[in-house]
Amino acid sequence: MSTIPLPEEDLTFLRAYSNAVGTSAEAFLARQARNLRQHLQKPLQPDVVAASGIISSRINAKETHREHLEKKHM
Repeated sequence: MSTIPLPEEDLTFLRAYSNAVGTSAEAFLARQARNLRQHLQKPLQPDVVAASGIISSRINAKETHREHLEKKHM
């Protein structure tokens, strides 16, 4: 078995939550890790693939959005 360091506050929450839903903290984390792995291994949906690349990589999205918000809220 592996050990994963967690802040005490998070570990306390994890133990309380997993106990409330009727499982152990270890089983809960194992299930979440498995679900994440399965989700990430699935191919992207066709709509997502079709939309990929429609925004130019030359655009600074954060700056563009900030400028939009400044204009909107002035």
